Amino acid sequence: MKYDATGRMIEFGEFPVLETNRLILRSITLDDTEFWIRNFSDPDVVEFTAEEPPRDIEKAKSEIDTYCIGIFSENTGIRWGITIKGSDQLIGTAGYHRWVKEKGYNANLGYDLLREHRGKGFMSEALAAIIDYGFETMKLHRIQVMIDPRNVASIKLAEGLGFKKEGVLREDQYFRGGFQDDVVYSILSKEWPKR
Repeated sequence: MKYDATGRMIEFGEFPVLETNRLILRSITLDDTEFWIRNFSDPDVVEFTAEEPPRDIEKAKSEIDTYCIGIFSENTGIRWGITIKGSDQLIGTAGYHRWVKEKGYNANLGYDLLREHRGKGFMSEALAAIIDYGFETMKLHRIQVMIDPRNVASIKLAEGLGFKKEGVLREDQYFRGGFQDDVVYSILSKEWPKR
């Protein structure tokens, strides 16, 4: 890892594996293509991310290369694959993108989970570790998440982790013939221990 003069991380170095009580968060590789297709073809994930599902294996591999391998190697973000201890199979993904290193020290957080693993506290557990990593290791000052206002479960998750609603970006995305809002939630490093 490399740090700037203020002690803030500017490069990741080796991919950090995170461990929680029930989970291992690891790198996502091209071996996870089958999971990627399944997860990002779920109608809820498609609707709430405003992204079309991967149309074939090659497109899925290209997305993994861009959104997982690429952002890490370029030091613009990091996305972990979430596994349950004792299994190497992914159940979801979560991580940072749009990492601003200077004059902001912030990043956007994103996350998704296979349908059959929702409602079990897995994502809350994974995000707590990821937020710890963001504030403690990356030395972020601010983490934000953009949530579709219809995604009640994601809003409850963010609020449960201490994120505060900042406002609504009205019709900031165009998807499948219509404009959609995003609700902005954020948490500051000084607020994280108070959760």
